[in-house]
Amino acid sequence: MKRSWVEVSRSRLQENVAAIRTHLSPSTRIIAVVKANAYGHGIQHVSKGLTDCGIHDFTVATLEEGVELRKYVPEGKILVLHGCLKGEEQAFREHDLTAALFDDRTPPDDVKVEVKIDTGMTRLGVPWQEAKALVTGLTAQITGLFSHFASSDQDPDFTQLQLKRFQEATSDLPYPRHISNSAGLQFPEAQLDAVRLGLMLYGISPCPALDFVRPILQWKTRTLTIRQVPKGEPIGYYGTFVTQRDSLIGVLPVGYADGYNRLLSNRSQVKIRGEFVPVLGQISMDLISVDLTDLPDLTAGEEVLLLEDEADSPISASAWAKALGTSPYEVFTSIGSRVERVAV
Repeated sequence: MKRSWVEVSRSRLQENVAAIRTHLSPSTRIIAVVKANAYGHGIQHVSKGLTDCGIHDFTVATLEEGVELRKYVPEGKILVLHGCLKGEEQAFREHDLTAALFDDRTPPDDVKVEVKIDTGMTRLGVPWQEAKALVTGLTAQITGLFSHFASSDQDPDFTQLQLKRFQEATSDLPYPRHISNSAGLQFPEAQLDAVRLGLMLYGISPCPALDFVRPILQWKTRTLTIRQVPKGEPIGYYGTFVTQRDSLIGVLPVGYADGYNRLLSNRSQVKIRGEFVPVLGQISMDLISVDLTDLPDLTAGEEVLLLEDEADSPISASAWAKALGTSPYEVFTSIGSRVERVAV
């Protein structure tokens, strides 16, 4: 019996892709970002769902991710954002991977590349003022040009500046171009030949203007045991919670090693039989305690919802992110390898 698992909804994923396509021109491709195990959702299930939707262009961070993805995507383009490091050339050729080229080093022979252009992120990328000269001087097999918005969810002026720089750097160059991320969908003029989407495919809206997708992930577990605890007893490490009444305490077999952040101690809730119940005490590496006193007929083995796939839920990824002062990206990618991923 599974102790903790993530459920990824195929139907929700398909609905999100369909909704996104209504906001794209017919000629604009979707490039799916599936790095970090498809943002923690499980690359096998997500890639299968996306190819079923007609998506055949993917992006990952590393060679290892590209090799893993190729098992599930035998055909189609896989762009590796960290590029082809020394010693990786043969693997790129063998698995038909495309390497990002983000500086002036000579591309490896017979490895396809896309040139990344820095338009303001100041991270990876050829400076936009130098990009045209570099690209025209290359003899490599160039399959595209791309850049990345730094703050398209917050700063439209800087986003427009980046787009202008990218267009200047790539004008008259005969290669497909992409710069838009999920939040960049607010700017139709930035669609170009493709859009590179991550968070919106997984159903998280990066800004209010793009609220037409729904989360595709739920994280579940089961009660490991339920015990009666008298009033006045401390719960967990350091006794940060003391029972205020005779209580039924449920123990769940997950913890911060699985991605249930320790900072949610005494602050979060879980959902069982449709009711929210509070998390009590410090979250441990492998265990969480919850108050089941108001649900007295529960038994061990009951299904518990840890993370819900409704955007307005108090246990949604967005709610967790707000409570933790982080982003849904981190919430999803923190779900650990002990948590099984299943498609539903």
